[in-house]
Amino acid sequence: MKKRAKKGKEENIITSISNNWYMMKLAVRICPKRVLCSGLSEALGYFSWLFISGFFSRYLISLVEQEKSYGETSTFLIICVVLFFCIKLYDSWYEERLKPVADVEVYQGLCKELYNKACNVELSCFEDSEFYNRYLLALEEADQRIMKVIDNIWSIILGTAAVIISCFMMFQLDPYAILFAISPIIGNFIFSAALNRISYHIDKESVVFKRVSDYVNRVVHLKDYAKEIRLTKIFQIMQEKHKESVKGITGVIDKYALRSILYGWGYLYFTFTIIFEGVLFYGAYRTMVSNTMKLSEFSVLSSLMVAVSWILIGYSDSLVDSMKNSLYIANLKDFLEYQPAVPENLDGIIPENHIYQIEFRNVDFRYRTGDMVLKDINFRMQEGETCALAGYNGAGKSTLVKLLLRLYDPVEGEILVNGRNIKEYNLRAYRKLFATAFQDGKIFARSIRDNIWMGEKLCEESEQKIWQALELAGIKQTIDNLPRKLDTVLTREFTDDGIVFSGGQCQKILAARAFVNNCSVMVFDEPSSALDPIAEHELFNSIQKAKSGKTLFFISHRLSSVQNADQVLFLKNGRIVEYGNHRELMNKNGEYASLYWMQAKNYQAIVD
Repeated sequence: MKKRAKKGKEENIITSISNNWYMMKLAVRICPKRVLCSGLSEALGYFSWLFISGFFSRYLISLVEQEKSYGETSTFLIICVVLFFCIKLYDSWYEERLKPVADVEVYQGLCKELYNKACNVELSCFEDSEFYNRYLLALEEADQRIMKVIDNIWSIILGTAAVIISCFMMFQLDPYAILFAISPIIGNFIFSAALNRISYHIDKESVVFKRVSDYVNRVVHLKDYAKEIRLTKIFQIMQEKHKESVKGITGVIDKYALRSILYGWGYLYFTFTIIFEGVLFYGAYRTMVSNTMKLSEFSVLSSLMVAVSWILIGYSDSLVDSMKNSLYIANLKDFLEYQPAVPENLDGIIPENHIYQIEFRNVDFRYRTGDMVLKDINFRMQEGETCALAGYNGAGKSTLVKLLLRLYDPVEGEILVNGRNIKEYNLRAYRKLFATAFQDGKIFARSIRDNIWMGEKLCEESEQKIWQALELAGIKQTIDNLPRKLDTVLTREFTDDGIVFSGGQCQKILAARAFVNNCSVMVFDEPSSALDPIAEHELFNSIQKAKSGKTLFFISHRLSSVQNADQVLFLKNGRIVEYGNHRELMNKNGEYASLYWMQAKNYQAIVD
């Protein structure tokens, strides 16, 4: 058991060194000047401390004892003043100018690394609570931790040299005085290390409760939930959830409270009390009782001991802090080094500019947890055809489209485009073949232009294409009547003069986002769910107009809108249970026909 514990401890130390070194290399890659200047600042700090405590006082006293001339003493003092003025000047420049600016560069660089990775991992990662929790831990104070790693590593490297030099100076004055320097090491390496482990476990066990608490806080102040909160009693339920999360966090803290108190007492006693009080009494005894130490030597020893104590405390703090940071860095490292199953930058064959055939062969799919969502999906489409996906809620219609866009990969079977498995294509080039509008698409707090053009490089024809897309979506006149037109900012997230569109207007913006792209395949997922019947009719006419020889996928619950489709896939429980065009499916008199007549009956009842 002892061997196993020792081996585990060694592995923890090796892991800690590896994690901190990983973070240091990341910092050097992002902003090397911040790393180098931090090291120089740390070195000058240790030099100042040791020079003042171990050399300056002793040398100055020796000049007085040897009755050196006033000029020699003054020269020494002037040199010291100039030296420390230069050190202070550099330190002020570093702290007030370079460090704040460099820290922003490091923060931006780290955010870029994290966001690039977050945008590169497959969509299913964000549906995995374990992965998402690790992602949140990786983000937690990541910018502050990378700064701490930079400073800690320099503190450890230069602190090692400072500890050796300071102990040698102490040994020259009094060999037994070194024994007092052991106490802050015990306080930091044993008690403070235990406190840091407890702090990490509290953070780790509280993250689930914090997610609930953050969710409630977010919901309460967002306009999207304002009506429901005011018209129902849902706030009481949310409040109870918040109370449960606070109770959970409090429970985690209480779990470790007694150990935190005991370790905290041990840390303070060994780190401060023993060394400061011990040296004071020891020096006073030798000076006043045993008469074995001069008052000047006691003064130098006291000054040196204070410096040595704080160097040791800072040194051991840096070591322990590095081990604590290592636990968080491990999450950051795992996240940044995670190899996504479907990376967004996946290279491969550049596809042709148009798609002339799409085929699903024996495709099965399930999310990370749960049963099969799609089972044994088989169908083929030719260029220019329109395919409608119909069926009940949860039948797998949207999932099928997401597989085609390769937001997920099938667990069985394959999807072929132009006769090739889509896994062989360059992912970004492949996705550019599709223009999409999802029912749960998001509006961004940017201008209307940005929400439609979506970050693509603007050209001379961009404005014309955007206005044409808005006209097809049936919202051109609304935009044209706005004072700032395409420059109008959507939502009031960052500006008071932003505009908040209705659900139907937002859906038209999403449709325009698809219309503006001259892609081989158009995909519309419930494009008219928030539209009135007239707007819906106009939108589907626009879709047919924009289609013009392109392949079209669309999902709709309203079967009246799928009548003109070349083929209809009717899904139920993840399977294609009926297949054909509208007339063929109606002649089969199956579930499709039954659902169609049910909806038609409802429309007739409304008319009557």
